[in-house]
Amino acid sequence: MHWISRLSVRTLSNELSTQVHFGMTGDAKSQEAADKKIRELTQALQLARLKIDGLETMIKVAEEELYIKIRKKAGTKQSKE
Repeated sequence: MHWISRLSVRTLSNELSTQVHFGMTGDAKSQEAADKKIRELTQALQLARLKIDGLETMIKVAEEELYIKIRKKAGTKQSKE
């Protein structure tokens, strides 16, 4: 679960903001462009997480209600066909 907090929207946004501020020369237009890019990336990350949540829900429903095995169990070996 450590990776979840490490890759949270707030954490990534703060890291990007810090990187952008240190690499800038102080130009206002560059700062605005960097802030816009951070907002775009944050929104893209949120959409990706929403998609992942939807797909995980679909897999869970398929496994529980339709009895379709989708996820591979840990430690299982590949069949030799």
